[in-house]
Amino acid sequence: MATSSLKGMAADPSVAGVKKTDLFRVDPRLLDEEEGFNLRDYSDPEVIAHIEGFADSYANGRYVPPLVVRTTVDGRIVPVEGHCRRRGALLAIERGAELAFVDCVSFKGGDTERVEVMLRSAEGLKLKPLEVAMGYLRLNRMGHSNAKIAEVMRKTPARVEQMLLLATANHDVHELVRAGTVTADAAIEAIREHRENAGPFLLGKLEEAKGQGKAKVTRGVMRGPSLPPKVLTTVVGSLEVMVTRLDPATRRKLAEFEGLEPGQLEGKKIEVDAAALLELVKAHVAVDEVKTKREAAAAAAKAAASQQELSMDGDGPSEAGAADVAGGEGDDELLDEAAEIVRAEGRASISLVQRKLRIGYNRAARLLESLEAKGVVTPMDGKGERKVIG
Repeated sequence: MATSSLKGMAADPSVAGVKKTDLFRVDPRLLDEEEGFNLRDYSDPEVIAHIEGFADSYANGRYVPPLVVRTTVDGRIVPVEGHCRRRGALLAIERGAELAFVDCVSFKGGDTERVEVMLRSAEGLKLKPLEVAMGYLRLNRMGHSNAKIAEVMRKTPARVEQMLLLATANHDVHELVRAGTVTADAAIEAIREHRENAGPFLLGKLEEAKGQGKAKVTRGVMRGPSLPPKVLTTVVGSLEVMVTRLDPATRRKLAEFEGLEPGQLEGKKIEVDAAALLELVKAHVAVDEVKTKREAAAAAAKAAASQQELSMDGDGPSEAGAADVAGGEGDDELLDEAAEIVRAEGRASISLVQRKLRIGYNRAARLLESLEAKGVVTPMDGKGERKVIG
């Protein structure tokens, strides 16, 4: 007689596709967290809220996934994956919940596999980039090559190398990244260029960012604003027209001028095509307009930030307002943060960018299109999915 329960199917030799595994019920007070193993910052408000969520679920009898645990030679039961669940369970008990047991499964593997499981944990809150970087460093010191770390973590070797740079940076850089005032990718770029002086350099850039009304240093802030593609095309085109319309005699004269000192060039003149010069002047006007817009946007953002400090209970800027502050031209000011998110998650979707940046669908879609143009993600495939490649 056929059975409809998994337990009955596992016991039935005629059902080959269902097997029973071991699920243990353990008093959460017997779970002993290994100090320093989990890379989370338990003072982070997001982590605190995450633990509170588990406490609420345990207290109200809602399903919580089992913890992955191991036993030590001295009989301790130690979580490998599920540290926040353990803390949530203890918090629920402390508040009066009757929670005699939590579900656990036994871990099988060695020390490096334990670290890999902890880094890959997908049951809830992702590790922050700096925490991931420290995990990669731990694997590296256990003997994993960059290629091996990339393989087990499903990242590119280049990304692993970048994260190891971050992990081995000075403490001042770590503090800036941990505080959220410098993005991980901005820190990595600064470390590459400035080595031991990356911290002071980033502090200087943070002051510049605040002066522009921005709260953090991104790669875009460090590199400075780029011209919108339309304006850049106008500038390059007008320069090409100017150069191509120079006659041979004028070119020879310029070649002679090239060897002169700046003072010797005073009073020297050449004839140029008026139409070409006019195009160049128009291009300069277009660049100047962009500069004016950005200065106005930065001033507005700075004023808005000051207003927010004065009245913390006021409403934040709308998404449309945020787009206006970005200048409406060129790269979106959230582009670097979007790139960092998809690299950290190892996947790229509109819903992911929406959720992480708290923006609307259209803006998230435009960000992914910009990341595609910059070679960070692939174009959408036949299933509407993208891969992270850069």
